Amino acid sequence: MKKTLLFVHGYGSDRNSRKFQDLKNYFGKEYHCYCMEWVVYSDIPYLLNLAVQKCDNALNMVIVGDSTGANLAYQLREMRNQADDKLILLSPLLDIAKRKRDIPFPDTFCEQLLKITNPANALIVASKTDEVIDQQHLFGEDDKKFTLMEVDDGHRLEKFNEYLLVIEEYISSNRT
Repeated sequence: MKKTLLFVHGYGSDRNSRKFQDLKNYFGKEYHCYCMEWVVYSDIPYLLNLAVQKCDNALNMVIVGDSTGANLAYQLREMRNQADDKLILLSPLLDIAKRKRDIPFPDTFCEQLLKITNPANALIVASKTDEVIDQQHLFGEDDKKFTLMEVDDGHRLEKFNEYLLVIEEYISSNRT
């Protein structure tokens, strides 16, 4: 039986995201791959609750969040509270104050984002040279409760295909 992989895209993206397509191509034989679509005017708690309901029977689910979608993916994983779920965060927006670009988000959307100061039980793919979000705090933590994959790439992770093997190894490992 196929497992479930849920992708939460970043701001301004959708199910046609290059990263989601890459994930489907790489993991599609083993996983049912779904994308949770949202826009800044979405009712995020409603969408997260809906995702929890739809994936209620999914075991060993893989949740992948990209940029702003990583914040939502983290919230979803916390809501599911399933020890065997795997969380992958790509160029994550863990704290809205860490944004380098002043792209306006509606206040109602900002209120739906968590400030995640101590991410745990996740693989985080991040770059010190991310031009959109300051990721430096991830590299300075001595007592990390997450696995960090430092990449030489920009925010959009143009070399994402090169990271899929490491993502697969993380998913297959006993690490959380």
